[in-house]
Amino acid sequence: MQSVGALLLRALVSTRDLLLTLPVVLLALPLWALPWPLAARLGRFYGRSAALGWPLARRVAMINLRRALGLERAAARRLTFEVFAHLGQSIADGLQCARRRNTTSAGSDQSDGSDGSGALAALYRIEDPELAARLLADPRPKVFVMAHLGSWEMTAAALAQRFGKHGAAIARKVDNPFLDALVRRVRLDHPGQWIEKRGATAAALGRLRAGDSVALLLDENGGRRGTFVDFFGRPASTHRSAALLTLLAGAQLVAGAVVHDETRGERLFLLREIETCGGLAGGAAVHDLTQRVTATLEEWIRRYPNQWRW
Repeated sequence: MQSVGALLLRALVSTRDLLLTLPVVLLALPLWALPWPLAARLGRFYGRSAALGWPLARRVAMINLRRALGLERAAARRLTFEVFAHLGQSIADGLQCARRRNTTSAGSDQSDGSDGSGALAALYRIEDPELAARLLADPRPKVFVMAHLGSWEMTAAALAQRFGKHGAAIARKVDNPFLDALVRRVRLDHPGQWIEKRGATAAALGRLRAGDSVALLLDENGGRRGTFVDFFGRPASTHRSAALLTLLAGAQLVAGAVVHDETRGERLFLLREIETCGGLAGGAAVHDLTQRVTATLEEWIRRYPNQWRW
């Protein structure tokens, strides 16, 4: 039996987590409920407010922007505030996309195969329709690589709708159980779409070998287990998971991102198939493939620097 002290500690921790969840819910509700244009504007306001109230994160972003793009201090500062604004907008996009997906699913029995993919597809334009058609026609399972670029929650939804729901995303659960439940409620249509990040390789490989596809975010520090590749002219430790899963399962490696193309006033769905090098094997093949997909992400980030989480 648990001691009274342990029970009391659990109660205190649960109370703390609940209290931390309430303001998040209050801030997120308008982004969910408002019409999309108003929600996007409110999200941008949230982002700019966060930039003002979080000087450390603002300073880190400015340093990274100056190192990567060679910007002057004033230009880096302006771009930093735009980055934070877009971060808030991307959160609003994710919530709005989830609301529409959930509403469509609730209003359809899907007996005719309708799952809201048409409504979602109407929100963006595919940059390379021929590539999308070729990927769709290829029966091989796919490893989809995303970054914190553009509206990444919308990217995940677009990939799921475009290439089928028989797949899952690798993600880390939120330590706060109340927030974790909310995140899963927003992101998932069913629990099978989630693969816990800790120990994900075996589970993801099993899904790929069963014919499912797997999505993951690659633009995070790979730590000591990562492989160092060139990223904006500097060595960066990057997770090997995408390349490793691709090679072990004989899958296609595809990078994707839904970004805001401000020159055209539309959302653009970027897709790129990352080819493997047949002359390499083992660690060299993993490193080469990781470098190739990282180079693609860097190319897109350079095109839309205000839409990446610096």
